[in-house]
Amino acid sequence: MLNKQLNLSKQLLKSVLIIYFFLTVFVTLVHFVIEYNYTKNNIQSELEKVADTFKLAIQRALWDINYEQLRNISDGLMKSPVVYGIKIIDPNGKEIISIMDEVLSKKDLYKQELLYKQNINQKFHDNSIYLAEVVLYSHENAVYDRIKVGIGMILLNAVIKSTALIILFVLAFRKHLETPLRKLTKEISTLDWKNKNNRKIEIDLKYDNELTILQHKFNELLSNISNEEEKRYELIANLNAKLEQEVTQRTIELELANIQLKKLATTDMLTQINNRAKLEEELQLKYDNFKRNNRVFSVILMDIDYFKSVNDEFGHQIGDYVLQEMANILKENIRSIDTLGRWGGEEFLIICSETDIDGAFVLSENLRNKIQSFKFKHIGHQTASFGVAQINQESTLDSLIKNADDALYEAKNSGRNQTKKCMN
Repeated sequence: MLNKQLNLSKQLLKSVLIIYFFLTVFVTLVHFVIEYNYTKNNIQSELEKVADTFKLAIQRALWDINYEQLRNISDGLMKSPVVYGIKIIDPNGKEIISIMDEVLSKKDLYKQELLYKQNINQKFHDNSIYLAEVVLYSHENAVYDRIKVGIGMILLNAVIKSTALIILFVLAFRKHLETPLRKLTKEISTLDWKNKNNRKIEIDLKYDNELTILQHKFNELLSNISNEEEKRYELIANLNAKLEQEVTQRTIELELANIQLKKLATTDMLTQINNRAKLEEELQLKYDNFKRNNRVFSVILMDIDYFKSVNDEFGHQIGDYVLQEMANILKENIRSIDTLGRWGGEEFLIICSETDIDGAFVLSENLRNKIQSFKFKHIGHQTASFGVAQINQESTLDSLIKNADDALYEAKNSGRNQTKKCMN
């Protein structure tokens, strides 16, 4: 009769443990899938945010047909931890830019799901012109890098739960065995698990027998459990500290990368001054401030005289040097409240804050004289022409720039190396 009870207990215990094992595996897998999909969706959202951040810079580079700037922007995008590849495809299907991380093979690219496509359009005379399609690729490696620590914790949690539950199952089944074991099970059930220093079974047995050995071995097990708990608590604490350190480091790296990317998106790479996109942003701010608070400002549009001849005679490398020196002369001789940038080609734009057209004219003449007296390497002296315009209540940004451009055109037609102002 006893043997039958023991066999039944073993069979029942075995069945319960098998069911629990498969249930634990299933729950762990479900947890993994949920964590994976959640992280994957977050990375997809990050791709969209990165694309939106650089949309204006890419749009401007495509419109200006500035492939060098486009390449620089693409290189900056590749520094993002979620971007593993980028393609920019023109309306004819030709790839203007194609940069792929080495983990993205052709096969992976074909079946890639972690990507974001964005059409780049340019408004021109109330028409929307399709410039290109930008495709950002990520990779499952980005997902795995983020969830690997979490998955480790999930597995560790499952192991700890399984171990504790198995012990409780064993104790529960032994409780229903023969009478001498009831004392042992009673002591076990009254153990103070919260106090690890008091985890010990003490049963007063008259004779040394298997129960004595069982009691001794069980106390050893409790001691080992306490030791393992200490080790696991220490391991978990170390993992948490390491995870916090890695998160802090990645956050710092991401902030630095964002600063660098923002600089790349607003800086002309040759002259290291503001690019046209940044100038347009500053012009809009000045214009809005003028409309709200009537804060007058003027603009100076400068063009290097006979710059094409410099490139033709001395080469584009010397031409680049002249552009850089021009930018330095302008930067060193304008006020701290003024904004300088490269408008395009050999043209530079200065936004003069709190300045009427006469003040801007004086500043232009000072800059023109500085340039005229400067001796450039290889080419000697070089001149420039200036056009000046002031904002007024009837002005729009387009008309303001056109006025400055008309004044510059008049300076060119009047013999160059002079400043003209438009009074419209």
